[in-house]
Amino acid sequence: MELSIGGLIDLVLAIGLGASTWYYLTMLYSAREFFSRAPSPDPAQDLPPITILKPLKGLDEGLYENLASLCEQDYGRFQIVFGVNDPSDPAVSVVRRLQAAYPRVDIELVVDARIYGTNYKISNLHNMYRFAKHEIIALADSDIRIGRHCLRRLVSRLRDPGVGLVTCPYRAVNKGALPTLIETLFINTDFFGMVMVARKVERARYAFGATIAMRREVLDEIGGFLPLVNHLADDYQLGNRVAARGYELALSEEVVDTVISVGSWQRLLQHQLRWARTYRICRPGGYFGSIFTHGTLWALLTVLCNRFSAASVAAAASVVALRYVAGAVLSWRDLRADTRWYELLLLAPKDLFISAIWFLAFVGDTVWWSGRHFRVLPNGEMLDLTPGHPTPAPAWQPVD
Repeated sequence: MELSIGGLIDLVLAIGLGASTWYYLTMLYSAREFFSRAPSPDPAQDLPPITILKPLKGLDEGLYENLASLCEQDYGRFQIVFGVNDPSDPAVSVVRRLQAAYPRVDIELVVDARIYGTNYKISNLHNMYRFAKHEIIALADSDIRIGRHCLRRLVSRLRDPGVGLVTCPYRAVNKGALPTLIETLFINTDFFGMVMVARKVERARYAFGATIAMRREVLDEIGGFLPLVNHLADDYQLGNRVAARGYELALSEEVVDTVISVGSWQRLLQHQLRWARTYRICRPGGYFGSIFTHGTLWALLTVLCNRFSAASVAAAASVVALRYVAGAVLSWRDLRADTRWYELLLLAPKDLFISAIWFLAFVGDTVWWSGRHFRVLPNGEMLDLTPGHPTPAPAWQPVD
């Protein structure tokens, strides 16, 4: 039996509403289950020494406090290696302040201008890696602020030899204006929800760059940082390569903060497009299917296509109401984010903005990252389109 055009549209709308309903319910169930089993850190547990690699560039919002959170860890022996590409980078003075304020903490500052590919953060990490003293390696982005027990929780998961990498979920802390609030809502109600649903439907094969911990032997087994030096999604590639070696990727119950101040609407658009195009290139099937989880979009299309009939309004309102409940519960109960009730009113407009980004991700293959313009190739590698970009230098190799 053939479907008319109208019947086909109704079917697609019904699938969108149904899939979105399942998605919101699954994220609520998965998040509740995930955090209900979170173990308390054992203060008596003897944990191995760890090196934290923290690449820096410029002055992020609250940078000193972000870095100081590493120095105040409830952990035995640890080393912190900070790295910059430019000796005149203003982050250098922040590290010097830390060294003066925490003289008992083993803090190393690496200044190395060598670039080995188009992912400059990975070049920085590669330069820093040679100064790592310990067998457990942790990575954390410069905008990340962690709790006192974070390292203890991360490393305790690596006691299982089958676990090759541990990564953390994160919540956004808003330190900006309206564009930053939109980004904050995306992280706290969209990205985290996707993570919770993904853990129920697939084996983890990627990591989150916010905070990662792994054994040195595992990192060296995948070739260190150099194989990632031209990739846009370095955290995805890192986790994917560890999983390909047969290791489990564990998600810690420790939630870390990403302290953000987006600035302008243009930067918000650039950041969201970079994220969307990264997702589309790394996981094209998953990205295409994700449109069926955009409940607010399907609700709007349903009432428009059905000319605001009573049934369509009731169905759409039910899905949007569930969306708001899911967003509030994830943000307040699970992430314990500092989201005010009136900020959540922007959830539906933010959802429609993210839906527009979903479509824009198919139009073009370039991204902006840290002030530079890149073309992203089908294999996820980048070409730097910025005039006068650095020429890659020969790279040192880790000793076997």
